[in-house]
Amino acid sequence: MDLSQPHIAIRERTLLEIFDLTLHVYRDHWKNILSMLVINALPLAIANAVVCHVLHRGGGDLPTELFLGLLLIANQAQIGTLLITQYLGTALFSGKPTVGETVRDFLRTSKSWIWNHGFIRMAVPIFCLVAAFHTSSLALVITLLLLALMIRAFRPFISEILILEKPPRKSPKDSSVRAITLKRRASDLHRGGVVAGFFMSCILGGFLLVTLTSLFFHVDTALGLNGAWDSPIHYIYWPLAAWLVASFLAVFRFLYYINTRITQEGWEIRLKLMAERQKLLAEDEY
Repeated sequence: MDLSQPHIAIRERTLLEIFDLTLHVYRDHWKNILSMLVINALPLAIANAVVCHVLHRGGGDLPTELFLGLLLIANQAQIGTLLITQYLGTALFSGKPTVGETVRDFLRTSKSWIWNHGFIRMAVPIFCLVAAFHTSSLALVITLLLLALMIRAFRPFISEILILEKPPRKSPKDSSVRAITLKRRASDLHRGGVVAGFFMSCILGGFLLVTLTSLFFHVDTALGLNGAWDSPIHYIYWPLAAWLVASFLAVFRFLYYINTRITQEGWEIRLKLMAERQKLLAEDEY
């Protein structure tokens, strides 16, 4: 890993510049990003389809089931894009790692994300609620989702901290070693305008969702597939667009995380010092 040659220029950016950079990064890495999305999110997408449209067949109207499925995707967006975060963290300094390398690196990381995303951010409780009560649980699902989104708004970078920084959940028993735990790291990093960035990404995500879905229907019409707005294929286009938007926002969140570290911790200067140290160590070996 060559710290002196990052594949993304390490400098402070505004929110609009981060969104612009997100487009460039997604364009350059779209094949691998979509591969990670398929591996990570496809099991969730199948499970959502089963609980929304199969498990309680005839138990609710299709538009409500579709809305419920989109709520599930909104709740699962971070847990469904963890591999993308792993990939981008490696790609920042190491070019384009393969899918296999990314999956292996992810499997070696701590499984703390299961607790943080599955339970604290309520991905598992909300999914179980929909599986048990289907559309009759809609009001409660919306309430829990709003609570989960508030948690994510104030702690948006948990995925990046867990996967890229790997802090311990608890301090070691040896009191002489002062470790930076996950709780302390999250508290230190999530200061300033991180909430504003989260809500900006939500607004942009909503516009992208409608735009992408409309594009799918325009392509459908041009190809003569007859996927009208009231046809069953309608319930494929919306979830597909939602997961694509989730992958885009995962790239934005990663870049926003990098920018936050630069503004709050002077990571740009620290990285240059680490690169010089790496260069000096390499020269000593020769």
